[in-house]
Amino acid sequence: MIREVLFFPFLAFLCALGLTPLVIRWSECRGCLDLPDGERKIHDRPVSRLGGIAVFGAFFIALLLLALSFPLTLSPLFLLGIGVIFATGLCDDFCSLPPWGKLAGQCLGAVLLLSGGVVIRFFTLPWNHVVYLGWLGYPLTMLWIVGVSNALNLIDGLDGLSGGVGAIAAFTLGVIAWQEGRVEPALLSLLLVGSILGFLLYNFPPARIFLGDGGALFLGGMLAVISVQGALKSAAAFTLALPSLILGVPIFDTLFAIVRRKRNRLPIASPDRGHLHHRLLERGYSKRETLIIFYGLSALCGAVAVFMNAFLANSTYSLLLFFLFVLFFLSLGRNLRVTELPREKKSIARD
Repeated sequence: MIREVLFFPFLAFLCALGLTPLVIRWSECRGCLDLPDGERKIHDRPVSRLGGIAVFGAFFIALLLLALSFPLTLSPLFLLGIGVIFATGLCDDFCSLPPWGKLAGQCLGAVLLLSGGVVIRFFTLPWNHVVYLGWLGYPLTMLWIVGVSNALNLIDGLDGLSGGVGAIAAFTLGVIAWQEGRVEPALLSLLLVGSILGFLLYNFPPARIFLGDGGALFLGGMLAVISVQGALKSAAAFTLALPSLILGVPIFDTLFAIVRRKRNRLPIASPDRGHLHHRLLERGYSKRETLIIFYGLSALCGAVAVFMNAFLANSTYSLLLFFLFVLFFLSLGRNLRVTELPREKKSIARD
């Protein structure tokens, strides 16, 4: 078991490390580049937007080799469902799908995942109270998969942001799955971490390649699936709070974006410069400083989630700690005025 835990994530890292420069060169030869326009985009030179190919490819190469030496119980519908979510984002990277087209592809992928057994059947609350969902688990799981996928895509507006936050979340979910004895979700988490870290070496500012919609949707979809198969299938802690806390940064940024656009009578899918990272950049923080803040906040949320699962199971303190972090995010959003449109009404394509 130690061999699988150490070797295959490292293999995923090496695969991403080798595939990413190949994708960069292929993108440059084919002209599949995200071009700067001076008004809507942060970067100032053409950059490949197909990083998702490297992350997706590295993950599945390592997963295939893992399956040859470790008995996995993954359904073919899982592979197909997550592949459809990735393909939807990749199509958008190539030809800019309309919002309804992206949503349809994500919903199709979510339905396939549901058919493959990825379903939230219950969640636990403090005081040993278990809530069984019955048929409501199916629409809730679909909403969770589509929501988390889009949340990771929405924060992909700064070099290294979505990938780094996703890697921290994946590692945290893996630790919690391991705590609960759920080996398979833990291994999937570590494979995902290795794939992202190999890619991030080319994605830190100034980025040579972007994750793109394909990569961001794949990353979000995998995090949603792992959280359902790991944290949300545990009866040992306040499971409703754990994945929400681990993914707190993208989830709250998405909620703020929905409120901001509704308040200003804009379509939900319309891009803007009002996200948390935009607000920090407006305050004078550099790209690297903004990344450090987001990474630190994500790591703190992950550490608290692991602590809650290990020491505050079925405790009132877990509920209080969760709501404390909710109040923190709401205060942060209010301080940064994320529910208001920025003064300069510009939008960026990598929203």
